[in-house]
Amino acid sequence: MGTRGPKPLDPGTLFAFAHQLYWDFRGLAEGSHRWKFNEQEYERLLSASKGIQLSEEQRASIAQCVAEEILEGRLKETEKEERIRALEESTLEMTHEWRHVQAAREARKRLLIPGEPDVLESLLRARDAEEVRRICEDTPNWPIAPGSVLPTYLSQHASAFVAATKDSRFPRSGRPTSQLKQLWFLSRALAGAIFKVKTRTAINLVGSNRPEQIFEESRAGKPARKKRRKK
Repeated sequence: MGTRGPKPLDPGTLFAFAHQLYWDFRGLAEGSHRWKFNEQEYERLLSASKGIQLSEEQRASIAQCVAEEILEGRLKETEKEERIRALEESTLEMTHEWRHVQAAREARKRLLIPGEPDVLESLLRARDAEEVRRICEDTPNWPIAPGSVLPTYLSQHASAFVAATKDSRFPRSGRPTSQLKQLWFLSRALAGAIFKVKTRTAINLVGSNRPEQIFEESRAGKPARKKRRKK
């Protein structure tokens, strides 16, 4: 029989959690956007489109389609009027459905939710787990996505978070770009705590490249290989 033990952690799973935590940390620092649906505007747009009829261009297109069906022998001349009527009804129905979709889009408004850099700074300066948990009590007002897992895991693993801020490898440069490195370090450390993995192990498994850096590299693509010259 083989030796039993804990299953090795998939780096992809760890990265997925670190990735999600990282963007929530950034939302806390920089703010985020949310969509607000205006029900009154939606109803107004629908009312304005109730009397919509087929355009001359649509009618001409339907007539041409039916003429081609007759020419190709797929439709009898006696069925022409009925076929045109059916196509016009279905086209009008699809037009109304599209107007509903369009109205729903136009009735949305993108709202900017300002960041809370002071809250993030308080978390980074927290001396112990209890202080982190007290800060997390205000999470309903944080500019992060509804249903974010950050507040829950931050409270549950507050000790690991504080330890990560005091880790010797935690970026401490005062440069503006240092903050993103800090957030990525904390995200990896917190993801490791969730899966009961040491910070050092989590950092090594996930890697140093931040999510946006990986995306940029992916867009740029790999450089083309040079063809070898034949001797």
